[in-house]
Amino acid sequence: MNAQEIKQIIAETVTGKIEPRHTDKGHFYCFVDSGHIVSSVTGKIGILSKPHLITWAVKMGALWLIEDQSRLKRLGQEEWQQAMINGMQLAHTDTRDAAGATGTIAHDAAERYINDWIASGTMPEDIKVFAKGTPDPRAIASMRAVEAFFHKHDIIPLASEILVGDKRYSAGTLDFLCLMDGNLTLIDFKTSNGVDQLSYSAQVAAYKYFFEGMTGLKIKACKILHLSKDYDKFTVYKVNNAGKAWRAFKHMCAVHKWMYEKDEKISKDVKRMKI
Repeated sequence: MNAQEIKQIIAETVTGKIEPRHTDKGHFYCFVDSGHIVSSVTGKIGILSKPHLITWAVKMGALWLIEDQSRLKRLGQEEWQQAMINGMQLAHTDTRDAAGATGTIAHDAAERYINDWIASGTMPEDIKVFAKGTPDPRAIASMRAVEAFFHKHDIIPLASEILVGDKRYSAGTLDFLCLMDGNLTLIDFKTSNGVDQLSYSAQVAAYKYFFEGMTGLKIKACKILHLSKDYDKFTVYKVNNAGKAWRAFKHMCAVHKWMYEKDEKISKDVKRMKI
């Protein structure tokens, strides 16, 4: 099957079938034909424990405290103590949000780059043109990493940022679909500092099976493109057992549903005596 045929199938079976319904409580998606709303793939995966993030948050809080000697002094003063504790607890959010903003800029530029490539049939010469003048050097470095990856492989782009899902489980945004070295390939872009094997493999596996279920097409390879914030450096990871990761994701969906059901999980065992 050639690229044009695959694009046509995507247009008929995927495009416009799901819409975002994000709220301040999280990311949600709506299936247009039924109005059925589901939580995002990342929301479902969010139930996984990530102890390394707790350690990192504690470190950020400690660094926030010691970077200003006046904060250390206030910590010992009763009237300031709670404010300093609150500051330590929230310190990691600034770093997290800044990293998230950098990742979003790089993702958006990559999306515009890919869409231009698809529309024109020619790979654009400079991804920075699609960055809308961002001054963030880390975002530009990640963009250059995307560009370097594309130049290294034989790639025919098919779709970017498409919404895929299954009403029984979840939905989410598939970053990039292409023919890579002749094989239908799913590529997920990551700009995080570390690589989370559990959540990344489950996320990519979910996108793979959602897409296949909607289109009837079979994805031959799943790749995670980890983008460095150093100039044009990247690392490619493959999902070794997508079937196993998909089964794990389905169990996560079941646990997520159980966790957020409104019914009480336990209640007092009160014996009622008949009079």
